[in-house]
Amino acid sequence: MSGIQQWTAVICLAALVAALAQGLIPAGSMERMGKFVVGAFVLCVMIVPVFKAVPKIGAGLESANSGGQGQDTRLESTVNSQVMEESQKSVANLVTAELSRIRIKCKNVRVVMDTNRDGRISINKVIVTLDKKDAADAESAAEYLKKELGLKTEVVSDGG
Repeated sequence: MSGIQQWTAVICLAALVAALAQGLIPAGSMERMGKFVVGAFVLCVMIVPVFKAVPKIGAGLESANSGGQGQDTRLESTVNSQVMEESQKSVANLVTAELSRIRIKCKNVRVVMDTNRDGRISINKVIVTLDKKDAADAESAAEYLKKELGLKTEVVSDGG
């Protein structure tokens, strides 16, 4: 309990020092930087004791949780699949936006990705589907995407 009292006292003292420092900061171009530094100081004063306590808490949790490795791998695979899914969405949005810049409307974008042993995601191919009316623009769209994004792109029209 004395640790919490000490932590509270340090936070109060830091708040007083921060208020004094903000009062001494001259108005003008350095005011924003001064407020940033004072805010970072107060934040560090509040967070540092928590970081010192975290290893102790973590050690207690590891001994209490004997079957944690199965949960860790399941969590890791879930996070990896979510990262892969969001990466595919992001690349698809980027391709759609780039094509709209040159006034080509794409019907569908599919991104083929892999994850290697290091956890790095690599984009193998991007497959863009255009409407039949935009079939004539398929080659120029593929060249544009290759030039602008550096991605291996296959552009097909709805009819084939």
